Amino acid sequence: MLHKRFRIKILLLLPGWLLLPGISCHSLREYFRDPETEILAETIQAGITVGYAADVATTIMLGESVPGVLVIRSNEGFPCTTLMELDLNDSESPLVQAGNAEGIAIAGLWADASTAILNIVLTRYQTNSTTIEILGIRTIPVIREENTISVALAGMDISFNPDTEAILSLNLTTLEIESEWLRLDAPLPNDVYVAVLQNAYFIEIQTNNTRNSLMDDEFAITGGGQLIEVDGNAAEITQQAMVNIKVIPGCLLNPVQGTALLKVTGLEEQGFPELGTVILDCESNCDGTARVLLATGMYAASNGRYTDFPL
Repeated sequence: MLHKRFRIKILLLLPGWLLLPGISCHSLREYFRDPETEILAETIQAGITVGYAADVATTIMLGESVPGVLVIRSNEGFPCTTLMELDLNDSESPLVQAGNAEGIAIAGLWADASTAILNIVLTRYQTNSTTIEILGIRTIPVIREENTISVALAGMDISFNPDTEAILSLNLTTLEIESEWLRLDAPLPNDVYVAVLQNAYFIEIQTNNTRNSLMDDEFAITGGGQLIEVDGNAAEITQQAMVNIKVIPGCLLNPVQGTALLKVTGLEEQGFPELGTVILDCESNCDGTARVLLATGMYAASNGRYTDFPL
C-alpha cells in the first residue's frame, strides 16, 4: 500500500517536471505553491451579497421591516415595481461584509410577494485584486418558497461601471419575464467538472423559519465560470466551480460544506507556463481551511493536506 501511494505522488508531480525543463531548484520551489483560494472566496462573498439583497427584498415584500432600507413602491397590490436602497453598514446578516460594497440599490418587478425579477447595483464594490466603483447585475430571477429563497445569476448579467439609472429601469416583455423565471428550473450540477462549464451561479438561502430575522440565514452556492486576466506580457485564465458550497452564520472563517474546483492556466513574462488544478472539500472544522482532495501541476505538493480557504 505504501509503495502504491508513492507511485501516485510521482505520477501527480511528473507533468509539472516535464513542463519546466532547465529551471533551477530555486525556481521550482517558487513554482510549487499552495492553491490561491482568494478568487473562490471573492466569488462566494459576491454570491452572498447578491443573495442577501434578494433575501432583504423578499422579506420586505412579505410585510416584514428591515432596518436601514428605503423602499419606494409603485402600488399596494401585485404586480408592482419597487426600488429599495440598502446601507450595508446596517446589514442584519453576519455573513455580509460591508467592506465589499457600501450599499445596494435594488429595482424589482414583482408578480407576487414571493416571485420577482431584480436588477441590482452594488456601489463602490471592492475585491482584493481591484476596485470597481459600480457593479451592476441585471435581471436576476428570485423565488421564495416557504423557508427557501432561490436566485439564478449568470455571467452575462454582470456589467461593470454601468449607467445606474438605466440598469435600475426594468422594461421586460411577458416573454422575457417568463424566460427569466425558467432559469430557476434548470437542474443544479452535482459535479464540479460540470459546474465549471456553466458560467452561472445558483444561490440558495435557507431562512430557518425565521422570516422576521436575517441573522440566522444560511447560504449555499453552486455553479462555475471563467476569468481571464492580462497584465503586460503575462496572461492567466482561471476556471472555478462550486457544488453546494455552504456558508453559515455559525462559522465566519470558511465554508462548512461542499466541493470547489480551481484550475489556473497562466503564462508569465519568463516564458514558462503556470498550470495547476485543485479540488477542495469543505468541512465543518471552522478553522479557515479546506481539505485538498486532488491537486496537480503547481499545486501538487498540497495533495492530501489542508490548505487555507478563508472567507
